[in-house]
Amino acid sequence: MHWLEKWLLPSRCVIRDKPSEQLDLSSELVASWPVPESVCPCCCEPCSEASAGSVCGTCLLNPPAFDRTQVGFYFDAELVALLHAFKYGHQMAYGRILADLLSSRLEASNIDALVAVPIHPLRRRERGFNQAEQIAMPLAKALRIPLIRGAVKRVKNTPSQTHLNKAQRQRNLKRAFAVEAERFSGVRRIALIDDVITTGATMQQLAQAIKADTGIDYVESWAVAKTK
Repeated sequence: MHWLEKWLLPSRCVIRDKPSEQLDLSSELVASWPVPESVCPCCCEPCSEASAGSVCGTCLLNPPAFDRTQVGFYFDAELVALLHAFKYGHQMAYGRILADLLSSRLEASNIDALVAVPIHPLRRRERGFNQAEQIAMPLAKALRIPLIRGAVKRVKNTPSQTHLNKAQRQRNLKRAFAVEAERFSGVRRIALIDDVITTGATMQQLAQAIKADTGIDYVESWAVAKTK
């Protein structure tokens, strides 16, 4: 009956309020958004075209705890408004839209399970939801990969990291996560899910904690967007 539903209730772009084919977003609009290209596969930071696809010097000298980064787009253009409306405007339906956007840009064949980046219970109570989890749930369904819930907890209520640099963020997040190792039983390769990656400090601390406390030996970091 999906075709009948689409005929009776055709999709409309949530940004331009014009008919759209499937994502509740104009395909032309999405095609105009900047995407990471010529980047290091590990940290997703720009590399020269000659070395694109190769691990950058920074990651070679100081390998991060995560093994690969995949993001859908740069945090730019109308995507900023979409993410802000979802995260701060309680537009919960946008979680599915963001998951659809991300799923179309991922290579996920080697991942056993997904884990949403947790937020502290006080922050969750204040916001009403965990934005990473609201993206991870429909993403897991779309990719047919199980989502492990409750396996990691944020035990340190860190201040806002918006205006902190990478080193400050890493200090801010030290010992911020607790891991329940038994929930990872039988799993070896996971992907951490978040809405936006800025410096990668959150993914670093979380991947480090998971690898230290479990048998996980491969971690990818996934996000809808990355800051330039």
